[in-house]
Amino acid sequence: GTWKTADCKDNEGHPSCTPCKEGQEYTEEKNYLDYCRRCDFCDEEHGLEVEKNCTRTQNTKCRCKANFFCNGSSCDLCEPCITCEHGIIEKCTPTSNTKCKGKESGSNLPWLLCLLVIPIILAIIWEILKFLPFVKCNTGAFQSKNLKEEMEPLNFRDVDLSKYITSIAELMTLNQVKEFVRKNGMKEPKMDEIKNNHPQDTAEQKVQLLRNWYQHHGKKGAYDALIKSLPKDIAEKVQDMVQKDITSNDENADFKSENERQSMA
Repeated sequence: GTWKTADCKDNEGHPSCTPCKEGQEYTEEKNYLDYCRRCDFCDEEHGLEVEKNCTRTQNTKCRCKANFFCNGSSCDLCEPCITCEHGIIEKCTPTSNTKCKGKESGSNLPWLLCLLVIPIILAIIWEILKFLPFVKCNTGAFQSKNLKEEMEPLNFRDVDLSKYITSIAELMTLNQVKEFVRKNGMKEPKMDEIKNNHPQDTAEQKVQLLRNWYQHHGKKGAYDALIKSLPKDIAEKVQDMVQKDITSNDENADFKSENERQSMA
């Protein structure tokens, strides 16, 4: 509940301490900090509300509002509970989404139709291809190039992440960002400094935490370190985003080069 104002004046003495501002700042344990930590803000736009107010010795405790949930005991944002069309198995709780009943009748009909129609479509395509031999000749080089690209994935190990930081931050929760930068060498004082600079803007906190990590890590190996540390679903989204961007840039470069070649001709 206090922070260090001045160092000890005598041997075996105690430093001078000042109380944190009630309802605005806190420290949960004995410390030698030169400041108090700012109380967390429960963002209503992210489905949160205050469960316990902040005191000098305890941070704010947030929870999901009614009809919102998150998967875990500590959440930076809550998602709206889904509504069921065919009945509820389990109601939505602060830590789990609604579980719905499936449609009881006719649910297998679409699958049966697919099983019947797909072989017919494939057979028709095969017959068409047999009568178009020139397609194989004219597109062979193109197909070979695409096949080679698929077999040899691009190496993004040293891709420049700076322009993707904001988009990556949007895919992650604040806790996920904190856990990542902490595991990758960021010290608590720096994390506290970023939090204190943006006390009620969790989105900006995430961006600044990732940006600071990237500046200290450097470009080499940063992408690889990020992908290996992220949850699988987020890592796949980041990989897809980077790959699409790089592929688009390569296509634009090829298009520009072809136009320049034709202009010279």
